Amino acid sequence: MNMDVNTENPFVQALAVSTTMAIFMIGVAFGLMSMAKSGSTPVPMPVMLLIFAVIFIAGSVYFESRGADYMGSLVGGSIVSLTATFSATAFFSGIKYALEGGITAVGPEQVVSALALCMIASMFLIRVLQHKFKGSF
Repeated sequence: MNMDVNTENPFVQALAVSTTMAIFMIGVAFGLMSMAKSGSTPVPMPVMLLIFAVIFIAGSVYFESRGADYMGSLVGGSIVSLTATFSATAFFSGIKYALEGGITAVGPEQVVSALALCMIASMFLIRVLQHKFKGSF
């Protein structure tokens, strides 16, 4: 049985991207539930600061290369790094929560339903962004 996965196939690409985004969304949701329940995060503060610093530098350089002035690139880098750090922290907290029995606490049926809804939402988001940025790059 030959199971050659062709990455040129738009159906496979759309399914892979939307599923990956949906799993990330579910992980963030679990992370928010975990952080709300415990009042803390399992990700150590030095790791969060390192994530923030790396993304801040990359974001600032990106915005500056796209024509932003000095202050605009710093503000843009700050916003991107804050958002990315929060998302990564929530995602990894959610993975830990899921592995420690969070899926059974929420219920497998609800998790599958949430995954399906997140897949639909991510596909919608992908198509809207593709349409919006068509011809920009």
